[in-house]
Amino acid sequence: MKISSKKKKRTALRIVLTVILTVMFIAAVICNWFIPRSFADYYCTRIFPYLSSPAQGFNMMFQFSITENVIICFVPLLALGLIIWVVFLIRKILSHGAMSFLYKSYRNLMILAIVAAVIFQAMHGINYKRTHVSESLDLNGEELTYEEYCKALKWAYQGMIEARSRLGEDYNGVAHMQESFENSATFACSLVDAFCEEYDVPASGNYVRAKPVSMSHYWSYTHIVGMYDPFLAEVNINTDYMSINEYPITLCHELCHAKGYASETDCNTLSVLACSRSVRADFRYAGYYEIFWNLYYVTENIAEATGEVMPQYAASSEMEPVYRDMRASIIYWNQIDKEVDDIKQVLGIDITEASDKVNDTFLKSNGESGVDSYHVPDSVYVRYYMTYIEGADDA
Repeated sequence: MKISSKKKKRTALRIVLTVILTVMFIAAVICNWFIPRSFADYYCTRIFPYLSSPAQGFNMMFQFSITENVIICFVPLLALGLIIWVVFLIRKILSHGAMSFLYKSYRNLMILAIVAAVIFQAMHGINYKRTHVSESLDLNGEELTYEEYCKALKWAYQGMIEARSRLGEDYNGVAHMQESFENSATFACSLVDAFCEEYDVPASGNYVRAKPVSMSHYWSYTHIVGMYDPFLAEVNINTDYMSINEYPITLCHELCHAKGYASETDCNTLSVLACSRSVRADFRYAGYYEIFWNLYYVTENIAEATGEVMPQYAASSEMEPVYRDMRASIIYWNQIDKEVDDIKQVLGIDITEASDKVNDTFLKSNGESGVDSYHVPDSVYVRYYMTYIEGADDA
């Protein structure tokens, strides 16, 4: 009877501990849903910069991507570990100790998962709840007029053409980055810091070193060009094809994650606007390019709906260099898509589609609108122009 009683108590204790660990894991995963904005703002400005600094300082000692190397080593080790685990499970089943083995496996897995979830929340998850950049810049307001859209579109067009005219070209007439990856990454960090300081946007001022990824070509199959690793506070950049139209924005975008902004909308808003104010023509070109095409089709739709005359910037001869850059980017991504299709025919897996679904689910689980959150509302760019560009000129 004593042995039976002890066994029942041990079983009951294990059940209780299993429930507690499961609840703790779920709480750690969803806790940022319930964090007040005021606390998130305080945390992001007063705590996050100091908390992230040691990890950022550590990974900056290495020129290569630690994240990439961890993943490369982790995948085969995980496969080996699963095989070993299955072998041990079979042995435990044969010796009637399977339940105890499964309990210990689940317990250890939950402990690791809880630790990982806490680190994620501290280094990234809480940052989803902070005040948005558009609010910090006071870019929310009344409905905009067609004339205001046209003014902002003209500003973006002129800035894009002027910046493009200052860039060198290769033998195909395509513009490329003006400096090396390392110099551009360092400049991008300073650019984001300078923009945030000028407009009083409360981002972390920590220096962050962006890392190139060696296996970028295969990473391109996912159509992902940059990633912030919250566990190592490391910025990883796809360098397989550094398209001048998007590369500077990608650099700044991922750095914004490392500086305390989790929202994709916020990071794109900051990166695009910072690039547009850059002293470097390649960064400035990318920023204005993004703003121009973001506004162009919206302005065109408004013009068609209201009977207004749409400025024909897209048909201008000045756009030909821009179109060459666009065609070069399209050629690259078409080749990537062809390789993805070849893999799909062999393995039956669409890597791009699978990656997109995983990313969409991840973003939605953190309160974002999925992959749509990468899009910056066109009104943000118009209001920025009206408030800080035209408003400053009129002052």
